[in-house]
Amino acid sequence: MNGSSRRAVLLAAGAAATSPGCLGDDGSADGLRFSALDAAGSDGGTVPERPPGEPALLDFFATWCPPCRPQMDELARVHEARPSFHLVSISWEDDPDAIRAFWRDHDGDWPVVRDPDLAAAEAHDVDRLPTKVLLDDDGDERWRHVGLATAEQILEAIAAVSG
Repeated sequence: MNGSSRRAVLLAAGAAATSPGCLGDDGSADGLRFSALDAAGSDGGTVPERPPGEPALLDFFATWCPPCRPQMDELARVHEARPSFHLVSISWEDDPDAIRAFWRDHDGDWPVVRDPDLAAAEAHDVDRLPTKVLLDDDGDERWRHVGLATAEQILEAIAAVSG
């Protein structure tokens, strides 16, 4: 089922954003929280989409997405340059083992989470992969890129929101 059809089915069914992977929105201004996969470079545990009062970069990807593979190299360069900046990669896939294998094969070294019910995608109006969404410290979107983005493009956007 493609993303658009899946989204329509989930919306029609009134799917809750509390499926395994996404812990939903607790009603606070801090947004969604996720259960991160325990994978190489991703320690598991609960991960906010954005820590309170801090900016964040959300990376929407899939293991089957061809441009998502080289995007991992660019994100690794971003993470190396800005290790304390909150970066979380979000997959809509149901198969945690496939995500773990992708993460291991592409040297992911930041939190990776599952969002099979598309809660984060709906919240940020994401319908194509890969997509990067940069949130400022108030949680407002300040930059979006669909497709492969270079580390330089991402770092320039991050600098604009965090100095």
